[in-house]
Amino acid sequence: MQLTRIMRVLIRGSNGQAQWKEITENQLPKGGKRLSFRENSLIAFGLGMLVFSYAYFQDEINPDSKWAKAYRTFTREPLSWLTKGQPDGPVSPDHKPPVF
Repeated sequence: MQLTRIMRVLIRGSNGQAQWKEITENQLPKGGKRLSFRENSLIAFGLGMLVFSYAYFQDEINPDSKWAKAYRTFTREPLSWLTKGQPDGPVSPDHKPPVF
């Protein structure tokens, strides 16, 4: 085995074709997209606040809109979707509610 084979690596080119390059020629492309975790978090937080603020104002201005209903559900009873469609009665006939 020759030393030159060890010093080469298979790399995808800009056109998508695989090509052999020397290890000394390996460099990342310059000017690529860079978006850090902090920036992603800030963007997601900002969009969440924007949607929440929009729903809040819709609740104030137009209480019948779907955004207002979603806002009220989220702020007043956030876990109501877990018990939707289930009766409040006991699970079985021999089950009794706790006494406080």
